[in-house]
Amino acid sequence: MKFSKTLSFLAVTLGVGIIAIEAQPAAAKTTTHAVPTTLQGTWFGKYHDDLFGNVPVKYRLTKYSFRQGSSKASEKADARTYYVNIKKYRQTKSKSYLFKVANKANSHGYWKLTLLSQNQPVYLKHVKHNGKTALKMYYKSSDTHKAQTSYFYHQ
Repeated sequence: MKFSKTLSFLAVTLGVGIIAIEAQPAAAKTTTHAVPTTLQGTWFGKYHDDLFGNVPVKYRLTKYSFRQGSSKASEKADARTYYVNIKKYRQTKSKSYLFKVANKANSHGYWKLTLLSQNQPVYLKHVKHNGKTALKMYYKSSDTHKAQTSYFYHQ
């Protein structure tokens, strides 16, 4: 149950799509870049899952990694770390733990991060929400195919 909950959480979190995707040249699609500094940090919030409801979540983005997991102490062991698809990690990590970052933000200001094993993008943007600095996540639910937006905050 816990494993399937984690897999469901990962599949939905790294959902498919955004309203408008900016076209990029073929060379840009094969090049991987570091996570932008505006997205880096530790972010907390709640993620809505149709199966489990509101799930507390914690994201930690560094220059070359993306760690996601529950903010509940009892579920910290289920956290997963993904690495930017650069030479250092490409040679030492399984493809299921690698992701790529777009070379620039799209026309709406979102940065596209794509998990390579599932080719499922998630779009992130640094914003102000309710007077606080926030990380806005936009994705399409893989279960319902509905557009979803979530906000995560520093604590």
